[in-house]
Amino acid sequence: MVQELFFEVQRKKSHFFLDAKENSTVFDLKCMIKDILKVSCQNVELFRLCENGQHTQLDSRKTLAECGFNPTNARAQQPATIGMMLKGDDSLEIEKLSTPPPIPDAMRNEQQAE
Repeated sequence: MVQELFFEVQRKKSHFFLDAKENSTVFDLKCMIKDILKVSCQNVELFRLCENGQHTQLDSRKTLAECGFNPTNARAQQPATIGMMLKGDDSLEIEKLSTPPPIPDAMRNEQQAE
């Protein structure tokens, strides 16, 4: 059974949330981005971002599963992070999103009751 995978694609201050099947290709993700940004798929480069700060360029011809994405590391509650560069960008730039405020005590008590 083919599983659904979830991604957060990041470039500078832009963050896009996408979902795709694990047998979809990296090129398929680029085409989803093309529809959002109105740029050519060939102008989009995608990179797998690891927790240690390293990044590896993703091959457009490979499936997401072949790139190492699976339902364990690309979940809806914790999407896999993919960096994006557009043709003409000098380097991969990602700006962090603001940190949300702490959960109010009243809501914290409700979560603990569940």
